[in-house]
Amino acid sequence: MGKKIHRIDEITQRIVNKHLREAIDYGDDDRHRMEPSIERSLDQDLHPFGGNPSLPGTGTSQKYSEKLASKRFKDIVNMVKRYHGVENIDMGMMQQMFQIMQEVGSIEQSKKEELEQLAIDIVSEEFDIPEDMLKPDLVPPGSELDLDDGGEDDEEEEEEFKPKSAERMKELDSEVAKRNVINAMMQGASKKGHYIFHQVAEELDQIDPRLMVLYGKLMSLADFQYWLIPESAMGSAIGGTEKIKWEKPENDEEEEDENQEEEPTIEAKAWIFPLLVHELIKGVMELAAIGWAEGHMEPDEHKHVIGRADTIPGEIWGMRLGPGMWEKFLECIEDEDYKIKHWLFQQLTQLEAPKFHSFMKEILSSTQECKKVIDHLRELHQQVEDDSLEDIVTGDENTFDDGLDDLLGDVGIAPQEDTPEDTTPSKEIDYSEMSTREIQDLIDDALDAGDFDTVSKLHKYL
Repeated sequence: MGKKIHRIDEITQRIVNKHLREAIDYGDDDRHRMEPSIERSLDQDLHPFGGNPSLPGTGTSQKYSEKLASKRFKDIVNMVKRYHGVENIDMGMMQQMFQIMQEVGSIEQSKKEELEQLAIDIVSEEFDIPEDMLKPDLVPPGSELDLDDGGEDDEEEEEEFKPKSAERMKELDSEVAKRNVINAMMQGASKKGHYIFHQVAEELDQIDPRLMVLYGKLMSLADFQYWLIPESAMGSAIGGTEKIKWEKPENDEEEEDENQEEEPTIEAKAWIFPLLVHELIKGVMELAAIGWAEGHMEPDEHKHVIGRADTIPGEIWGMRLGPGMWEKFLECIEDEDYKIKHWLFQQLTQLEAPKFHSFMKEILSSTQECKKVIDHLRELHQQVEDDSLEDIVTGDENTFDDGLDDLLGDVGIAPQEDTPEDTTPSKEIDYSEMSTREIQDLIDDALDAGDFDTVSKLHKYL
């Protein structure tokens, strides 16, 4: 009897393993795999994005979160191989991280001011924001990362939250799901900071020619570990932190102007340069999304939603799935005005949860259609710049879905629940005829894919 039970367990495990292999696409290289508990969390939706209404279906048994995870994991495996010059990743390589970080830290501290200014230059140009809004601080690895909060006490006594009704609690559940997606997209955008050093390769080589190689080795391993260690064993993310600080600008006049409004600055502290850029970008994205709950929630509801969404597991899973969400978001935008994506992201975050989820589904599942819809939105935005996205999309309609249907109709597209990803063969591109913004978008895509030969090739066209 014992042998039969053992045989049943063995067959069951094979079935489970086969299902996991189908759910997570490892491509041709299945030697390198995620930690099994991460696979199970994806398979069973036991993660902060499980059942999130912003995630579309795929038309297959594979969940959208599994699709995002599959691509991201393969990209990271390829980056580790490329930076370390190996075909098979030895888990012992993970032990090199601390040694590499210490080597990087010893180089960087003698070039601290140059690297901090370079981080400011990158983020200021990328997001078209004033340099004086960015306050980076590059500190030695292992240093304390607490930022001065200006004497404010962030710890408040917890009070039991009591929703107004069961119906309102469901609405707040949807707001939590919205906040999770916003956080993930902010993480996805800031993840570019890990590899954006390729855009300033010449400047870094002048500072120290060892840095480029060391950054690549270190950051690829840092990203890889997110797929090897379950969040229960990772604890809080380390290496960098940021916060937005509101202060009145310095006044040259002797008397302080009481009517002068406070302005934001983004303070960031990190152990190494790529993480410093990451934290500055995250701060910029948080500033763009600062009005995400305005008009939708009471203060106690806002606090409740933040408490449920802004968690360590949420941050870790945002690191895993956010880059894929942000990549899809960028694919929807074709415009020489680079600032359109920041305006659109800002306005998207301010939509009420049901409308947010509806449009995010379109963004994540229907790239080619969304390009036309967003193009249409941009034209409307240029006509009436003071209107919010919600005003533009809904018009006189009662629901966002009706407004979105109208927009799709305007550009000759019928909305679909699940739209297959575009498989149209790409045409040969003449880069010399492309705009600077288009070239930059291609560089961003190449960075995401770890294709640094393409990054180098495209950089000369900027």
